[in-house]
Amino acid sequence: MLKDVQNEKPENEIELNKVGVEGLRKYVIVKSPTKNYHTIVTINSYIKLPSNLRGVHMSRFAESIEEIPEETTSIEDLAEKISETSLTKHHFDCCTKVFCEFPFERTRPNGEKENGIAQMSAKYSTSTGRKTLGVSVNGALACPCSKEMCNGLTHNQRGNLSIDIDVSKGKVESSDIIRVCSESFSSPTFSILKRPEEKKLVEQMHENARFVEDVVRKCVQSLREKYSSRYCVIKCSSYESIHDHNAYSEWRGML
Repeated sequence: MLKDVQNEKPENEIELNKVGVEGLRKYVIVKSPTKNYHTIVTINSYIKLPSNLRGVHMSRFAESIEEIPEETTSIEDLAEKISETSLTKHHFDCCTKVFCEFPFERTRPNGEKENGIAQMSAKYSTSTGRKTLGVSVNGALACPCSKEMCNGLTHNQRGNLSIDIDVSKGKVESSDIIRVCSESFSSPTFSILKRPEEKKLVEQMHENARFVEDVVRKCVQSLREKYSSRYCVIKCSSYESIHDHNAYSEWRGML
């Protein structure tokens, strides 16, 4: 019988906060009420390793992921199922993070539909029972300060807004979170813009000139109106066009 080296006592008996695997990939079908999405998810999964064990049985993480069906109702449910399966195999609490790209439909200024891509993430911990959904979307900002100083002219930049919201006690619609993100900017961004559309979009940006602080505050207010009493973290980075640095704003707390 082969020796189980992982169960030996380590030379230095120190508890490790996170031991596990990163970068495991899995094909999944996300079945939403209106449409099914096919995507490849990247999975990081960890346990806390006691001081009396030398190592973790790494194969159990891969087995936990492999045993989960390809179909899921959401990536946050997928993270929960993997963590719960891993808990039964390791007998230690497990925390799993899932990442993927998520397609969504948006409307160009001319009224035509276009597909956009949002960065999505989910996290679940068996020790706390907390489940979170993360959404990251790009948008555009126009500077109110320059607009005031330059008779309506201003510098514009692309930004990124991310939301991590607690979904432990009830799901949220990913499409709702993506919409809130897009509407919090001075204007959304698009892959295709013909000249009349570009004119309309730039005018919209100038009419809705917003600091990075304005973007975060509008996002908080919009989420409070629909998803109150949930813990949330909202971050926005503005990739400044006239500075050598980026601008950043963050809010965290109960909606």
